[in-house]
Amino acid sequence: MICLGWNLALPLAATAQAESTSTYVEPAGRIESPELSELSGLAVSRRVAGRWWGLNDSGHAPVLYAFAADGRGQGEVTLGILNTDWEDLASYSDRDGRAYLAIADTGDNFSFRSFVSIWVLPEPELPAKAGELPVPREIRFRFEDGPRDCEALAADPARQRFLLVDKGRRPAGLYELPMAPPANGQVAVARRIGELPLIWSGGLPPALPAGTERYRGSATSMDLSPDGRRLLVLAYKHLAEFQRRDDEDWPQAIARGPAGILRIPPLRIAEALGYDAQAHQALIGGEAVHTPLLRWLGRFPPALPDTAR
Repeated sequence: MICLGWNLALPLAATAQAESTSTYVEPAGRIESPELSELSGLAVSRRVAGRWWGLNDSGHAPVLYAFAADGRGQGEVTLGILNTDWEDLASYSDRDGRAYLAIADTGDNFSFRSFVSIWVLPEPELPAKAGELPVPREIRFRFEDGPRDCEALAADPARQRFLLVDKGRRPAGLYELPMAPPANGQVAVARRIGELPLIWSGGLPPALPAGTERYRGSATSMDLSPDGRRLLVLAYKHLAEFQRRDDEDWPQAIARGPAGILRIPPLRIAEALGYDAQAHQALIGGEAVHTPLLRWLGRFPPALPDTAR
């Protein structure tokens, strides 16, 4: 385990005041479907240009929703699994170019689940066939240091692993989990490989209910660029991107701090994030009926000197 000691509170406050947010983030549209009312994860399609996939948080049907970048609906697919507590969604392609979606059923607010799951399925076609679509792969796992609430998942197919970050811990744990499930239905173990400090340590966003102070600055979603070199992390009010060199893994890259950081416009319970297909920009959404979608334009404010923070 690698302990990382940098703190983002001061740079975030400074960069938030440096330039207009509209230079870096713009409105993209609104989710059209009223059924997609608690957008907890989104991911770009690896099969169809301009398509995105999204899912609801716990308490909803096990449905994947397809939509355009402006939020207009393109269809939906009902899956033959339970939505115990879906928290994030990742898309990726394997070495043969086949497209997959990975659902993080990893929510565990009260640390009572004996295992959590990542469900992996080939990216569905639309229009969907009638009935429930089977999901061929479930990776049941536990975190090596005990139950964790986790809302941030990224797929790293080049290294055949998933990356996860837990929520509500200080510092949060960065974990890796093999993409291949263990034999004989055994429960896999997500190994802690590093630590991610709070993305922001200021006051609570006003949209959050009382009693959630421990979640401030926690990662609520993340995504990895297709080349495996950039990791984008969302918190309730902020966005940060880390960059990795060829000769290092993410714990070492994160130790240098973010390559860029930004305060996003107000968004109710921002918990969904995904790079576009080329990782030039990203889409951000929140948990609300007809939630606005924000487009990050791929740029960050310049860092300010210590004297200006």
